[in-house]
Amino acid sequence: GVVRASSHGGERVIGRRGKIGLRRRKQASKDRKMASGGISQPKTSSTSAVVPCLAYSCCSIMMMLLNKSLATKGERVPLSCVMLVQNLTTLCLVRIFDICLKPETKNAWKMTLPPFRLSTCLAWLPVNIIFLSMLFSGFKTLQLVTVSLVSVCKNVTNVFTTIGDRFLFGEPVSSQIVMALFLMICAAYLGASDELMNNTSGALNILAAFWLVVNCLSTSAYGLQIKLSQKQTKLKPYGCTYYNALVATPLTFIWTLWHGELQEFLMNKELFEPKYLMSLSLSSLIGFGIGFSVFWCISATSPTTYSMVGAANKIPLAILGIVLFSEPVTINRVSFISLGLLAGLLYARSRATLASRRRSDDKRTSRGKDDGAKDHHIVYVQEKPSAKPRREDILMSTLKSK
Repeated sequence: GVVRASSHGGERVIGRRGKIGLRRRKQASKDRKMASGGISQPKTSSTSAVVPCLAYSCCSIMMMLLNKSLATKGERVPLSCVMLVQNLTTLCLVRIFDICLKPETKNAWKMTLPPFRLSTCLAWLPVNIIFLSMLFSGFKTLQLVTVSLVSVCKNVTNVFTTIGDRFLFGEPVSSQIVMALFLMICAAYLGASDELMNNTSGALNILAAFWLVVNCLSTSAYGLQIKLSQKQTKLKPYGCTYYNALVATPLTFIWTLWHGELQEFLMNKELFEPKYLMSLSLSSLIGFGIGFSVFWCISATSPTTYSMVGAANKIPLAILGIVLFSEPVTINRVSFISLGLLAGLLYARSRATLASRRRSDDKRTSRGKDDGAKDHHIVYVQEKPSAKPRREDILMSTLKSK
């Protein structure tokens, strides 16, 4: 009969369930060999990884510089109207791509839009309120401080994000991450003491410090709230871009109407200046491009590579801010920029190490489960002992042959 015990002198026979388990184990073994380099696997070309990283890097740098250019006109042009134009442009481009692109192209580029649902809009409302506060505080910060200080203090956002990830999602924190966060705080302190303090009176620029802190907090809250809302709505990254612009556009439109800023914006002479109009148009296009390039970079490489590219962006951004906006070069400024860049790269490397350890632990766990499941897929049958020929049978066969 069929038993599930070890065969004592019996023959091992694999049944139907055992064959399925055997095929699964062979495929898992093949996958492990491919991962370890035993079998050649198709490799993505270097171009397919470099292009999205360069696209995200260029969009991020250009967006910061263009927002700085627009923020300098913020006293004469309402910033809420600038946000309205950027969100409306993103919404229009998303719809245009959805109509013009073929289904195969949208699936390949992961640009398929989810169906419209009012419940999804309501669930995305907290994310959008934080998003608008992040945009507005970013513009106000760029009005009052330099690009280099904003780029360094953006690293402080990682401090709040790490704390939120630890308590909300149980993300582990290593000693290297703690060291990187400490260096970020030191760099922000050096930058604040250099720019936010009045050299004559020594008083703190409270307004600039306020908007800088609000921008860091809202940026961190935006990333954390996206994680919570994505779990609730099950939206893909491109769907997040769509609902972000879809909810933000009417909110900013109502705000501009309520405060009478829309008419002031349309009648403003700055709007018809070629330089300002070009900056506004480019920032609106790049606002869509940066969202798309973020998703492209993550899908083509990994979130860790994306974070390392973001950290490396601070180097050319700080240099371009000094060159384009004639920011003064002092020893203190060079010190906090260098320390901030070092902290950002150390933070990205620490995250990469932590992610690598987590993947190796997951592989060990899956291998343990596969090994433990072998006994459930293999069955045995007792071997029938071979019957020895009796002496009478031998005599009978001999007589018959004769």
